Amino acid sequence: MMKSIRIWGLLLALLLAVPTSVLAQMPPCPVCGKKMNLCPYHGKHPAPKPKPKPTAKPKPKPQPKPQAQQPQVQAAYEVTFTCNVPSATMYIDDANMGNPTGSKYVKTGTRRVRLTADGYEDYEGTFTVGPNSTAASFTMTQRAQPPLSDETITVNGVSFVMKGVQGGTFQMGSNDSEAESNEKPVHQVTVSSFRIGQTEVTQELWQAVMGTNPSKFKGAKRPVECVSWEDCQQFIQRLNAKTGKQFRLPTEAEWEYAARGGNRSSGSKYAGSSSIDAVAWYTVNSYKKGSNSPDYGTHEVGTKQPNELGLYDMSGNVNEWCSDWYGSYSSASQTNPAGPSSGSIPVVRGGCWDLDAQSCRVSDRGNCSPGSRVRRIGLRLAL
Repeated sequence: MMKSIRIWGLLLALLLAVPTSVLAQMPPCPVCGKKMNLCPYHGKHPAPKPKPKPTAKPKPKPQPKPQAQQPQVQAAYEVTFTCNVPSATMYIDDANMGNPTGSKYVKTGTRRVRLTADGYEDYEGTFTVGPNSTAASFTMTQRAQPPLSDETITVNGVSFVMKGVQGGTFQMGSNDSEAESNEKPVHQVTVSSFRIGQTEVTQELWQAVMGTNPSKFKGAKRPVECVSWEDCQQFIQRLNAKTGKQFRLPTEAEWEYAARGGNRSSGSKYAGSSSIDAVAWYTVNSYKKGSNSPDYGTHEVGTKQPNELGLYDMSGNVNEWCSDWYGSYSSASQTNPAGPSSGSIPVVRGGCWDLDAQSCRVSDRGNCSPGSRVRRIGLRLAL
């Protein structure tokens, strides 16, 4: 024990005996930079612990680039249109859509509509289009027409009256039990104002214009007959040349409208009454009297009761040529119809002295070859 103490003491003495200059020359510790005599590890530091690697941050997911906003496309629906004037022109949001009939595709929302038609007040309004709004119906109001006055015209000393007929709308044709198939379907027709002869053209008027009288049953005040549709066209041309007017045959629609009494109609079966004997010369009071009777054949115009417009003999006496070619009816509503665009057989209307009561109804229709001259067909003028 004493020996160990002496050894450590000797070592300490030796160290203390080392000159300061020697200590100053000692190299520094390569780890901590202190002099070797002052380094607690005497230059033998333990190996440094490796620094932990920084945890890699997750890369952010790329966000999708915002797309440019597309303009929203407005949906459209198929809309079914109806109108009391199918020939009208329809404008939706100022775009011409043609006639207000059938189905058309229209954008959703509230749409502006305007309808125009000759003889009617313009219609303006709105309608809504959507999944629960796919139909639109419009009603146009007929424009009030000034009444046409009656006009008396004289040709070579023979005078006749043209009665003014105010235009209007009526149901043309018939579904009565007596109606023939060619009177169907009943359909709505609108006619403009016009003038029509108060009576059938008389023999004296035909004579004054044509210089001849082809009639079978002679009499100045009797209706002219045995004149063909073609003869009537020549008569009208000469009458127009003499008067400066634009006479013509009435259209079938004008004829029926006038026979029914126009906008004064009482709905009678015959022209002016539901009692045929009051208004017509027909088979019972004419033909069946026999050829030896003075009542056989035609009678002077204006000797029976007139209808609501003051027109005579539109039921009975003689059938009357119309301007239309004969054709089948359509169920569609029409304005101022003029019959088929072409044909070969014109329409005749009105019943006559040798036909029965059924043929004298205001809706009854007939036809005849344009070159035929028969003792039961004459004419009435229109203007």
